Amino acid sequence: MMVLCISAIYSHPDVHKLEAVGTDENENSIKNKSLLAAKRNMPAHIELTDGWYALEASLDVALSEQLQKRKLFIGQKLRIWGASLCGWTGPVSFHEASGTVKLMVHVNGSYRARWDDPLGFCKHVGPPLAFKCIKASGGRVPRTLVGVARIYPVLYKERLPDGSSIVRSERMERKALQLYHQRVSKIAEDIMSEQDENCASTDDSEEGAKICKMLEQAAEPEVMMAGLTSEQMISFSSYQAKQKEARQNEVAKKVENALEVAGLSSRDVTPFLKVRVTGLAHKISATKTINKEGLITIWNPTEKQKADLVEGQVYIATGLLPSAHCTNILYLHARGSSTMWKPLASAQAADFQPFFTPRKAVELSLIGEVPLASEFDIAGVVLHVGDVYLCSNQKRQWLFLTDGSKFISASQSTDQDDCLLAVSFSCSSASDDGAFFSYALSGNTVGFSNLVKRQKDQTRRIWVAEATQSSTYTLSHEISKKSHLKEAATCAEKWASSSFDKIQQLKERVLCIIGDSGG
Repeated sequence: MMVLCISAIYSHPDVHKLEAVGTDENENSIKNKSLLAAKRNMPAHIELTDGWYALEASLDVALSEQLQKRKLFIGQKLRIWGASLCGWTGPVSFHEASGTVKLMVHVNGSYRARWDDPLGFCKHVGPPLAFKCIKASGGRVPRTLVGVARIYPVLYKERLPDGSSIVRSERMERKALQLYHQRVSKIAEDIMSEQDENCASTDDSEEGAKICKMLEQAAEPEVMMAGLTSEQMISFSSYQAKQKEARQNEVAKKVENALEVAGLSSRDVTPFLKVRVTGLAHKISATKTINKEGLITIWNPTEKQKADLVEGQVYIATGLLPSAHCTNILYLHARGSSTMWKPLASAQAADFQPFFTPRKAVELSLIGEVPLASEFDIAGVVLHVGDVYLCSNQKRQWLFLTDGSKFISASQSTDQDDCLLAVSFSCSSASDDGAFFSYALSGNTVGFSNLVKRQKDQTRRIWVAEATQSSTYTLSHEISKKSHLKEAATCAEKWASSSFDKIQQLKERVLCIIGDSGG
């Protein structure tokens, strides 16, 4: 971070003048609108100085608008962090850099400085940029403060040779990697089995080659081997080593060509981690505002990040890059190696308003309280796992479960309405992955995380949810004792052990539902 002063303004697009131009003629009106749009996207240029040297700077759209509104002016000091150089190829003097090298300045890394702040490098970087102040097109965010609301499991994005891509869960990625290795091994084994194992050399004049032929034609090669001199043994061993190396190189080249033809030369897979965050508000804040939410995608997350990031913790995050802004959600990207997550001390985090809602297992009897399109976790007994089928160029699979919560409570009715949850998963038909839900889940108690609630099937009186790539499931005996799903899974398992008849009735109902829907 540096404190620099605006010493000159080179270009100052006056959009207000263009807006004030009369629009009597239609043709002129169209020209003025086009010119106005071009002016709005045209970066402004100013000169910044540290008191010794000056450099031309190009402002992004947001800062250009501030300049146009006269909020940036000559003599004003700015704290600039994370700026980059344009037109710079190596060390060069300021005199030579004039007109060729520019400083690219972005609004997310620019702050007003006090009039008496000394110019030059800053000893202290100051407070982080408030999350609600991040501009989607404002460049990299050097430092901000966020609360982690949800951490989703690591996903894997594979870029295919045709330019398309597939996103897989960790379980599906393991299957895809296993299938890839099987295909590669099959091709390699086929080529090796076809390889000629004859002990022939391209250079038959070598003594080792002659000895090899003699051994092939000898009636008792062991006796002949025993009669070889030490020099002949060295020549023969050297020849064998050359032959082995030549065969290995030939096989490797054939395998490489065959894999390239089959599109299996390599896999371009990148792991990424999604973290849902929220902005923070001080407890002493006079105004009540809704905290801005964000979804951060960390590409190639480090092992430390995967282990240390915790839901409910406040972090100072550095190096985030906004990508798009949709309604109240800000989407950002980061590289694991270039992003730092420093947890805020508990005493400092206590100064902010609570933002975190801990995970809890939802009972089917209370799932109506979950808002539509919201994520939820649940544990229940799997009644049926359907087959994978094609629907509108998508592979789809359904799973049905119940948790018995409606039957456990004596105050609830004993009919079969609203006691089933149908969970669907869909993916691209181009994917060669197998089923998302294992057929072995049927009859087991399973905990599900990050399901998304969908519109209820009012005709069949069953709840509906969607499993996304971020959804996970775990068998009850594999659920950690500290998990919020453990108690719910134990309760559902206990109910199932004493409700054989009820479970059979629900299974029959599921089969009827599947039959009514055509499969």
